[in-house]
Amino acid sequence: MLGHNRKMSGAECLADMLKGYGVTHVFHVPAVLRKTFAVMEGRTDIKRLHVHGEKAAAYMADGYARASGKPGICAAQVIGALNLAAGLRDAWLAHSPVIAMTGGRDPKTKFRKVYQEIDDVPAFEPVTKFNATVDDVARFPDMVRQAFRVATSGTPGPVHLQFRGNEGQVDADEAEMEPLCEPQFAHVPPFRPAPDETAAHARTAARTAAPSPPRRHPPDLHCRGTAGARGRACPRSRREMPAAPCRESAPHRRPWR
Repeated sequence: MLGHNRKMSGAECLADMLKGYGVTHVFHVPAVLRKTFAVMEGRTDIKRLHVHGEKAAAYMADGYARASGKPGICAAQVIGALNLAAGLRDAWLAHSPVIAMTGGRDPKTKFRKVYQEIDDVPAFEPVTKFNATVDDVARFPDMVRQAFRVATSGTPGPVHLQFRGNEGQVDADEAEMEPLCEPQFAHVPPFRPAPDETAAHARTAARTAAPSPPRRHPPDLHCRGTAGARGRACPRSRREMPAAPCRESAPHRRPWR
């Protein structure tokens, strides 16, 4: 034990952290982070949605983030990582807090022409605020915290974490870790500044103490004459010498021929 750390697998750490950040749904295309999802089903209420394709996973995570104000999680293995990157364009342009998780190349198989294994990290650069690789299981806590922090703070936007192994098998390793979460970065905006109460009370007191300006009444409309054509007083007249003409007090005129 190191402080509050305890020996645990990367799957347990990631599942606990997703729960701690209030994640309710994960949109993914199997197979990726198998151990994490197995642990997640046993110790959390997070729902896994197996979607049609990687771009659909990114679109659904984007919609989830816009509707809930919480980061949307999408995941894919290394073979579909490029499709997931293509689906992040809308989230990038809409400033949606989306966290994309993908598998990555294993050092043992690099440069050996493994099936569809290429470097996918550069493809995420144009559509993410933070783009990083997780090659050691001991980095799970701080990298996941950084992903949520970057996705929600400042101008929100997508981030990408690539886990070692074509399916992210690094989550099966164990290390001394603490699944510490930062709840303020579980939603957008992470910080909502409060008004200065002293200044607000001072402005309110100043407005209350200031004398109110005199009320201005609209001018009355009157007729030019006090009597109409038939000798009766004009109904709109309020003074003996009205100033404006009135149709009721105007003399009868014949139409032009």
